[in-house]
Amino acid sequence: MGGEPQRLSSGIGLDVFDAAPVAVLVSRGPEHRIAYRNAVYRETFGDRPLGQPLRDAFPDLAQTGYFSIFDRVLATGHAERLSTAPVDVTYPGSVSDVTRYFNFSVSRTALGAGDHGVLAVVVEVTEQVEAGEQIRVLAEQRRRALLRYRSLVNAGTQVVWVAGPTGEMTETSPGWERTTGQTWEQFHGDGWLDAVHPDDRAEVSRNWNRALAEVPADFTSTYRLRVADGGFRHFAIYAAPVRDGDTVVEWVGTCADTEQEWRVRRREEVLARAAEVTAGTARLEEMLDALSRVIVPEIADACSVYFLPQTLDRPAGAALTAERVVALTRPGLPGLPRHREEHLRPGGPLARAIEQGRPLHTAFPPGEVPPALGPAGSGPWLPERCNSVVLLPVAVDGATAALLVACTCGDRQPLGRPETDLLRELIERTQTPLRNALELRRTRQVALALQRSLLPAPPEVPGLDIAVRYRPSTVGAEVGGDWYDCFVLRDGATVLTIGDVAGHDLPAAVTMSQTHLAEALRQAVPDATEILSVYGATECLPVSAI
Repeated sequence: MGGEPQRLSSGIGLDVFDAAPVAVLVSRGPEHRIAYRNAVYRETFGDRPLGQPLRDAFPDLAQTGYFSIFDRVLATGHAERLSTAPVDVTYPGSVSDVTRYFNFSVSRTALGAGDHGVLAVVVEVTEQVEAGEQIRVLAEQRRRALLRYRSLVNAGTQVVWVAGPTGEMTETSPGWERTTGQTWEQFHGDGWLDAVHPDDRAEVSRNWNRALAEVPADFTSTYRLRVADGGFRHFAIYAAPVRDGDTVVEWVGTCADTEQEWRVRRREEVLARAAEVTAGTARLEEMLDALSRVIVPEIADACSVYFLPQTLDRPAGAALTAERVVALTRPGLPGLPRHREEHLRPGGPLARAIEQGRPLHTAFPPGEVPPALGPAGSGPWLPERCNSVVLLPVAVDGATAALLVACTCGDRQPLGRPETDLLRELIERTQTPLRNALELRRTRQVALALQRSLLPAPPEVPGLDIAVRYRPSTVGAEVGGDWYDCFVLRDGATVLTIGDVAGHDLPAAVTMSQTHLAEALRQAVPDATEILSVYGATECLPVSAI
């Protein structure tokens, strides 16, 4: 070897590789003694001495199996390649082993007559491998993050969704499918709008399109969503745009069930409104009318109230007659006659609700009202396409004094337990005026019975036609202190008496009866002082006047 330039069998000097941009190594013979290494090789692996066997020059690689490649190539003449092979050696300038990556291309070469060696071209790919590893690590981190995200979404109670920059749904949402029952084929794109309540759909679409156009920092809304069981519940939506610089690449949002919070808030608002509209109202019908205008359309589509004054004194099993004093339907539905008497079928739902004093709730397909719900022969008493009815008895002193009937129609969610409880709270406000009305009605009935018993039919007198009519001056009072009488004296004379006591109530009727009795006794008995004292008439009419 000496100082003679090394040449390949072709006569080309090995110094041709000096300017190569990759590392080149030439070894000679079965011991693979270093015959040549260019500058790049020396910079990469250090200045290993010429003539030294590779196994001695790189003792750190003795256990790697790399040298066996040189043995096979020299023996067989078949070139071999090795990609991204890690090499752990002490490199120039380092104080410890460093792992670097290389691509090896190893082939047999002739160095002279009968003299062969191995040519190794080595390209370092450490940067590419490290970059690829970083990409792999990032990809793995992203994959795990997605797995965590999906696991969180699947396990969470909120609905999480992803939409494209123009608002269409672009990824599956297990929470949405679980909540609404919609499949991905039904949900993707704009299909999610089909699950929104028909009455909310236009507003939700309008607000969502405005958010897509204006791109606020966040978007919030509340709407009713059809859930898997077919009913509707209130959900709060929260969404935020995902930006890449100034460009919106997608939207991420959640939907949270807020039905319970909505019911609490609505209850407070309805009760506050009811308190406002009934403030200062004492008359029963005015209060019932005001409350019905809160119930419709906030809670129901129609509301009727039946007054049952006779239930306090009705014998068990006797027929029931209900007087409808309130009838209100929401705009768009046909009205119901307000003042009407309904004869309730014994054993029917209305009569049963009244007698048992418990609410009765029934839901059914729109317009298919169960026949048993209607009062016998009453004609229409519920709006068209009604889908649920609540019969709510109102008790006073342990007896049902009124019956509230509320219903919903069409696609509106049927009334349920929460609505029934809220209706009960509203109608309980009528307890005092209802009790007063019942007492007034009872007082009028007693006074009217007393009055009619004291207003006899006129006698039959030959040659005279006698007719009487009694009409109280105040229609609402029904009773009063007026009286009349007609009788024939012993001498054949016909006497007609007409009197009036101030007032239009039970005391007036009682005073009238006492005065009427006194007058009748005066006509029949010359000295009736003692008799009148027994009846107490002297408290109303002095004895001296008789």
